[in-house]
Amino acid sequence: MSTCLVSSAAPFARDLAAPEFTAPEAGRSPGGDGDLALLRRAFAPAQPSAASLDLLRTHSLVLRQPAGPLELSSPAQPVPAWWLLRRGRVALGWRNEQGGFVEQRLIGPGEWLDVAGATASPAAWVEDAQCRTDVELMALPLSTLYNACAGDSALMQALGDLLSARVRGLSRTLHDVVTADVPARLARWLLRRLEGQGAAQPARLVLTELKQSIAAQLGTTSETFSRALRRFADAGIVQVQGYELTVLDAQALAEVAWPNTRGGRARRSLATFGRVGTASS
Repeated sequence: MSTCLVSSAAPFARDLAAPEFTAPEAGRSPGGDGDLALLRRAFAPAQPSAASLDLLRTHSLVLRQPAGPLELSSPAQPVPAWWLLRRGRVALGWRNEQGGFVEQRLIGPGEWLDVAGATASPAAWVEDAQCRTDVELMALPLSTLYNACAGDSALMQALGDLLSARVRGLSRTLHDVVTADVPARLARWLLRRLEGQGAAQPARLVLTELKQSIAAQLGTTSETFSRALRRFADAGIVQVQGYELTVLDAQALAEVAWPNTRGGRARRSLATFGRVGTASS
């Protein structure tokens, strides 16, 4: 299995676990306007200048690899960089004690694979990655990012915001698993995926991930996840039809998510349908 790296700046060649490299003409970007749009989405809601985005595009590296484990051993290979998914789907997670991969989340084009690992000493991926499809990854060299930030305060702010958001996400995941029981974790997971949909009621969510994947993100088993979701439906909080989930009572869902601050009405409702699990489930 080989990995192909395409440079959109100057051509180069270097071994990466026996990959094959090709490079187009210097200064040409494989994606053109499509990559500029991808970068705008990746840095949103910040609005870096067009010059900064074009600089990042023309100095980016594009790696193509087939489905399977990520073959790059470090976010600093071939150069220290921030890594953005350009095409395909990648699962991020961790390795359990048995060496198996536990999926925590699934990302698509325009989402960041890693924004912190290249600055560590030694450089290392923050999360393990499995390519669910053939993928293309865009590497934005740290040197180019720093140079662009020197003249673009909006880009500098975007980098800070992205790093802060990643730290909050990792901290939130750890806090949920340690302090919340399964219903609360599930309620928080649903509410976070509904963020940005506005106040429209009822809110609908299409589940694009496997039940096993969602359960792994919640730190529980598929069976316990299914029981918790069924209890939400029995309590009239959600309605489930195939892969589409409709939130019928957002206030009750929030009360389950944060029972110590939102009240106990939903908890009492759920209690009538039996116990699902505790924080260790």
